[in-house]
Amino acid sequence: REEPSPEILIPVCDGNEDELNFSSREKENFRSFRALKKSANGNTQTQSSKSKPLIRRVPTILRENDNFKKYFEPRVVAIGPLHHQNNRLRLTAKAKLKFAVLFCKEHEVSEQVLYKKIKDEIGYLKKCYKPKDIEVYEDDELAWMFFVDGCAVLHVIHRITTEKCIDHVKVDLLAFAQVDLFMLENQIPFRVLNLLISSITGKSDSDQRQVVSEQNQEPTHLLGILRDRLLTKSKNKPTTSGKKEVIRNLLMSLGSKPQHSKTFRSVKEMKEAGIQVSPSETSSFRDVDLYVGLLGTLKIPRIVVNDSTGSKFMNLVAYEMCPDFENDFGVTSYLCFLDSLIDTAEDVKELRHAGMLLNYMGSDEEVAHLFNSLTTDLVPDFNTYKDVTNDMRKYCNNPWATSIAKAYYTHFSTPWSILAFLGVLLGLIFTAIQTYYSIRRKAGELK
Repeated sequence: REEPSPEILIPVCDGNEDELNFSSREKENFRSFRALKKSANGNTQTQSSKSKPLIRRVPTILRENDNFKKYFEPRVVAIGPLHHQNNRLRLTAKAKLKFAVLFCKEHEVSEQVLYKKIKDEIGYLKKCYKPKDIEVYEDDELAWMFFVDGCAVLHVIHRITTEKCIDHVKVDLLAFAQVDLFMLENQIPFRVLNLLISSITGKSDSDQRQVVSEQNQEPTHLLGILRDRLLTKSKNKPTTSGKKEVIRNLLMSLGSKPQHSKTFRSVKEMKEAGIQVSPSETSSFRDVDLYVGLLGTLKIPRIVVNDSTGSKFMNLVAYEMCPDFENDFGVTSYLCFLDSLIDTAEDVKELRHAGMLLNYMGSDEEVAHLFNSLTTDLVPDFNTYKDVTNDMRKYCNNPWATSIAKAYYTHFSTPWSILAFLGVLLGLIFTAIQTYYSIRRKAGELK
C-alpha cells in the first residue's frame, strides 16, 4: 500500500511580500493583481444588474476592416457628442436647429423648459458615455447639444411616420439622415427623448410616444429599439397537426443515421434536397422554423434589401459587440445564418421568387456579395439556430426526402408538368375502363 503523498502548502501572501523574498517588480505585479481582484469582487453585483451599455465607439476589430468603415461614419448629420466636432458634418447644424425650432413651435412648448429639463439630468446623461469621449465638453454645451439633437430627431421621426413632408429638405439628404440615425456612434441617450416627450401635451403627446417607443422599460437609444423590434418573437406560434408531426418525426429519424454525412449550404442546394423557403408569419429574426411534410419548408422572416441594409446590420452587430452589453448576439447570429443560405445570385433569385426577399438594391449578384462580405470575422451564437440547423441537416441527409423532392421538382414543379401528369393519368384510367368493359363484353358473348 502506497503512503499518501504529503500535502503541499502554498503560502498565501496577504500584503507582506517581503516574507517570500519577492523582487520589487513581483511585488508591483501582486499589488496590481490584488487591486483588480478587489475591484472584481466589489463590482460583481453591480455588473450583473447593469442593463444598459454605454454609448461608445465601434469596436476596433470592425473599424479596422476597410470594407466596414463606410458603415460607421455619418454621411450628413452628427447626433450626439462623438461626431459633433466633425467639420464635414457641421453644414447640417443649422438644419438641426431649424428642426428643433419647428418641434417646439408645432407642439407649443417652451424651449427654455425643455432645455432646463435636460440640464437638470446632465449628470445622468454624462454617465451614458465614456468620460474620455465627452471630456472636451462643458455641461452646458452637452445640455444644449442634447436639446437641439433630441428635438431634431423627434421632429424628423414624427414627420416620417406621419408621412408629412419636411420643407426645404432634399429627398436624398433625408434618406442619408435616416441611415445616420441608426449608427452606433450617432446615438443620444433615450432619456433625452423621454424628457422632451414628457413636455408635450394633448394628442400629439400620445402620437409621439407611440412613434418613438412602445416598450415598458426605457431603452438605451434608437439603435437599441431597432434591435429589440427585430428580435421580438410573437407569442402565438403556429402548431403542427398530429399527422404532420408523425411524418416529420419519421423523416427526421431516417436522416439522423451516421452514415449520411451531407450538410446543407445554400438555398439552391436545400431546394434540391426537398426544402423550400417561404416567409414566416412575423418579422422577428427569431421566427425561423423548419416545417416538415412530404416536402420541408423553411420559414424565415421577410427582409427588404436596399442601400441602408449594410449600415443597419453592421451597426447592430457593432452594438452587440460592445464589451458592456450582455446579449445573445441575436442579430449577428441571424446575419450569419442568412449568409449560410446565400452563396450565389441563384440563391437570391430563389428567395425573391419565394417572396421573402425584396431587392431594392440592384442585381442579385450585388445582394449575394453584400451578405457574403458582411459576415467577415463575425462569430455568431451557434445555439441560436441549433435546432433548426440540426433539423435541416437531418432532412437533407434523408434519402427518402431527397427522392420525393426530385420526383416533385421533375414532374410537379410547373403547371405544364402537372397537366402532363394528369393527362397521362387520365389516359391510363380511360384505358383501364375501356379494357374492363371490353373484357366484360367478351365474357357475355361467351355465355
